[in-house]
Amino acid sequence: MTRVLTLAAVVFLAGCGGGDDRDAAPQPIPTQAAVVAPEIGGTTLDGETISLGDFRGRPVVVNVWSSW
Repeated sequence: MTRVLTLAAVVFLAGCGGGDDRDAAPQPIPTQAAVVAPEIGGTTLDGETISLGDFRGRPVVVNVWSSW
């Protein structure tokens, strides 16, 4: 049992170590979205038709959880 705990601690600490990333080069900003969402749409409470394409170029959060 002691060997298992020691091995787990060594693996954990090896994963926590590493160099200082403050001097690392910044990652390039992607020019195209990596994930393309399917075209979805619906009707607002006011009766207007809305689609995901209306928000192209802006961040969108789609809540898929129900509350009932």
